[in-house]
Amino acid sequence: MSAIAIDEVRTWAAEAGRLARSYFNRVSHVRKADRSPVTQADLEIEIMLRERITARYPDHGIIGEEQGIGSIDREFVWCLDPIDGTAAFIAGLPTWGVSIGVLRYGEPYLGVIAMPLIEDCYWADVEGPAFRNDEVITVSSAARIDGNDWMGISSYAHRQYRFDFPGKMRSLSSVAADCCYVARGSAVGALIGRANLWDLAAGLSILRAAGAAIVGLSGAPLDVPPLLSHPKLSEPVIIGPPQLMATLRGYITRR
Repeated sequence: MSAIAIDEVRTWAAEAGRLARSYFNRVSHVRKADRSPVTQADLEIEIMLRERITARYPDHGIIGEEQGIGSIDREFVWCLDPIDGTAAFIAGLPTWGVSIGVLRYGEPYLGVIAMPLIEDCYWADVEGPAFRNDEVITVSSAARIDGNDWMGISSYAHRQYRFDFPGKMRSLSSVAADCCYVARGSAVGALIGRANLWDLAAGLSILRAAGAAIVGLSGAPLDVPPLLSHPKLSEPVIIGPPQLMATLRGYITRR
């Protein structure tokens, strides 16, 4: 049995989603030191989630986008992105979500991503398959890529890479959303830039349970435990079905 009650985590994510929705389309923001935007909803949701986790699991560590890195020398460390896709949230777009991930000894253990505006919750724990709401999901089983397939890219990808991808490319403005659409087999893959651990932690558990592969653009496997102390990815990563990874990598070159 999982050491963490995932139904409870899903309840927390839904509560956070309702809080975010109460701000949606009437939100203001400020810029953090790194020039990324933050809203009152981001701040309130992270505080709420930290309170829930600390009360229920006082021995666990917590890392969050807004309040930083706490104790990481714990068996379980929670990784919180209160609104993944804050820029989309501010712009009035629906592709943002509440991302709650848990690592055990530095490895993906549990993930919940709630996308409140489209009433989707993606989730997986260490024991079972990946789910979208109550439906089991898996990555695409396609053997090849055609013009109707799509992959996710970042909002700045056109400045940093050249693509020969034969299908469609979409920027959802959320790493969590990219992970979800790859995990459910809607997207054949996604290129994720040098994201932070809190962007990815929940998605990694969901992707793993859905059968996805995660590799660096160089082809190196993603080593997750070092991200606890150095949260930013050392290189971009590609996520997708194992049988398409070499093909996807071949479509992308750095400028």
